[in-house]
Amino acid sequence: MKTKNVNKWLHVNYLKKANEFYDTAKNEFERKNWNSCVLNAIHCAICAADALTIAFKGIRHAGERHEDVVKLFQELDMDTKVLKDKTKQLLALLDVKNSTEYEEKLTTENGASIALENAERFFEWVGEQLKSES
Repeated sequence: MKTKNVNKWLHVNYLKKANEFYDTAKNEFERKNWNSCVLNAIHCAICAADALTIAFKGIRHAGERHEDVVKLFQELDMDTKVLKDKTKQLLALLDVKNSTEYEEKLTTENGASIALENAERFFEWVGEQLKSES
Protein backbone atom coordinates (compact mmCIF):
# COMPACT_ATOMS: atom_id res chain seq x y z
CA MET A 1 0.00 0.00 0.00
CA LYS A 2 1.32 3.40 -0.97
CA THR A 3 1.47 6.03 1.78
CA LYS A 4 2.89 9.50 2.17
CA ASN A 5 4.55 10.94 5.27
CA VAL A 6 2.88 14.13 6.48
CA ASN A 7 3.71 16.27 9.50
CA LYS A 8 1.16 15.39 12.16
CA TRP A 9 0.16 19.01 12.77
CA LEU A 10 -1.01 19.26 9.14
CA HIS A 11 -3.99 17.03 9.95
CA VAL A 12 -5.88 20.30 10.57
CA ASN A 13 -5.67 21.12 6.86
CA TYR A 14 -7.32 17.82 5.95
CA LEU A 15 -9.96 18.36 8.61
CA LYS A 16 -10.68 21.81 7.14
CA LYS A 17 -11.07 20.27 3.68
CA ALA A 18 -13.37 17.61 5.10
CA ASN A 19 -15.49 20.30 6.75
CA GLU A 20 -15.78 22.26 3.50
CA PHE A 21 -16.80 19.13 1.57
CA TYR A 22 -19.33 18.28 4.27
CA ASP A 23 -20.86 21.77 4.19
CA THR A 24 -21.09 21.58 0.40
CA ALA A 25 -22.69 18.12 0.56
CA LYS A 26 -25.37 19.46 2.92
CA ASN A 27 -26.01 22.46 0.66
CA GLU A 28 -26.21 20.27 -2.43
CA PHE A 29 -28.68 17.98 -0.69
CA GLU A 30 -30.90 20.96 0.12
CA ARG A 31 -30.69 22.03 -3.53
CA LYS A 32 -31.69 18.47 -4.59
CA ASN A 33 -28.37 17.98 -6.40
CA TRP A 34 -28.07 14.34 -5.38
CA ASN A 35 -24.98 13.43 -7.41
CA SER A 36 -23.00 16.43 -6.22
CA CYS A 37 -24.12 15.75 -2.65
CA VAL A 38 -22.78 12.19 -2.79
CA LEU A 39 -19.44 13.16 -4.31
CA ASN A 40 -18.88 15.86 -1.72
CA ALA A 41 -19.86 13.45 1.06
CA ILE A 42 -17.30 10.96 -0.27
CA HIS A 43 -14.55 13.57 -0.43
CA CYS A 44 -15.46 14.69 3.09
CA ALA A 45 -14.89 11.15 4.36
CA ILE A 46 -11.64 10.71 2.42
CA CYS A 47 -10.20 13.93 3.85
CA ALA A 48 -11.42 13.05 7.34
CA ALA A 49 -9.76 9.63 7.09
CA ASP A 50 -6.55 11.32 6.00
CA ALA A 51 -6.78 13.76 8.92
CA LEU A 52 -7.14 10.86 11.34
CA THR A 53 -4.24 8.77 10.06
CA ILE A 54 -2.01 11.85 9.79
CA ALA A 55 -2.78 12.92 13.36
CA PHE A 56 -2.19 9.47 14.81
CA LYS A 57 0.49 8.02 12.53
CA GLY A 58 1.99 10.88 10.51
CA ILE A 59 1.00 9.19 7.23
CA ARG A 60 -1.89 9.20 4.81
CA HIS A 61 -2.98 6.82 2.12
CA ALA A 62 -1.52 7.81 -1.26
CA GLY A 63 -2.55 4.94 -3.52
CA GLU A 64 -5.15 4.83 -6.25
CA ARG A 65 -7.56 2.58 -4.36
CA HIS A 66 -9.15 4.65 -1.61
CA GLU A 67 -10.39 1.43 0.00
CA ASP A 68 -6.81 0.64 1.02
CA VAL A 69 -7.07 3.26 3.77
CA VAL A 70 -8.78 0.52 5.78
CA LYS A 71 -5.37 -1.08 6.28
CA LEU A 72 -4.15 2.13 7.93
CA PHE A 73 -7.25 2.19 10.13
CA GLN A 74 -6.50 -1.32 11.38
CA GLU A 75 -3.14 -0.07 12.64
CA LEU A 76 -4.66 2.70 14.78
CA ASP A 77 -4.62 2.20 18.53
CA MET A 78 -8.40 2.41 19.01
CA ASP A 79 -11.31 0.23 20.01
CA THR A 80 -11.56 -2.49 17.36
CA LYS A 81 -15.37 -2.60 17.43
CA VAL A 82 -15.66 1.16 16.92
CA LEU A 83 -13.06 1.10 14.13
CA LYS A 84 -14.97 -1.69 12.42
CA ASP A 85 -18.20 0.35 12.55
CA LYS A 86 -16.51 3.49 11.24
CA THR A 87 -14.75 1.52 8.53
CA LYS A 88 -18.17 0.29 7.34
CA GLN A 89 -19.38 3.89 7.05
CA LEU A 90 -16.29 4.87 5.08
CA LEU A 91 -16.50 1.85 2.79
CA ALA A 92 -20.21 2.45 2.16
CA LEU A 93 -19.26 5.86 0.79
CA LEU A 94 -16.31 4.59 -1.22
CA ASP A 95 -18.47 1.82 -2.70
CA VAL A 96 -20.65 4.37 -4.51
CA LYS A 97 -17.81 6.64 -5.65
CA ASN A 98 -17.18 4.98 -8.99
CA SER A 99 -20.83 4.63 -9.97
CA THR A 100 -21.68 8.19 -8.95
CA GLU A 101 -18.67 9.76 -10.61
CA TYR A 102 -18.18 7.71 -13.76
CA GLU A 103 -21.30 5.73 -14.65
CA GLU A 104 -24.41 6.87 -16.48
CA LYS A 105 -26.89 6.23 -13.67
CA LEU A 106 -28.00 9.07 -11.44
CA THR A 107 -28.10 9.09 -7.66
CA THR A 108 -31.50 9.16 -5.99
CA GLU A 109 -32.59 11.29 -3.05
CA ASN A 110 -32.40 8.19 -0.85
CA GLY A 111 -28.87 7.43 -2.02
CA ALA A 112 -27.81 11.00 -1.32
CA SER A 113 -29.46 10.90 2.11
CA ILE A 114 -27.60 7.71 3.06
CA ALA A 115 -24.28 9.10 1.81
CA LEU A 116 -24.76 12.36 3.69
CA GLU A 117 -25.65 10.50 6.89
CA ASN A 118 -22.58 8.24 6.60
CA ALA A 119 -20.32 11.21 5.92
CA GLU A 120 -21.77 13.15 8.84
CA ARG A 121 -21.31 10.28 11.30
CA PHE A 122 -17.81 9.52 10.08
CA PHE A 123 -16.71 13.17 10.01
CA GLU A 124 -18.09 13.88 13.49
CA TRP A 125 -16.40 10.76 14.88
CA VAL A 126 -13.06 11.79 13.38
CA GLY A 127 -13.47 15.23 14.94
CA GLU A 128 -14.11 13.65 18.34
CA GLN A 129 -11.01 11.45 18.01
CA LEU A 130 -8.86 14.40 17.07
CA LYS A 131 -10.13 16.48 20.01
CA SER A 132 -9.31 13.70 22.44
CA GLU A 133 -5.86 13.30 20.85
CA SER A 134 -4.87 16.95 21.35
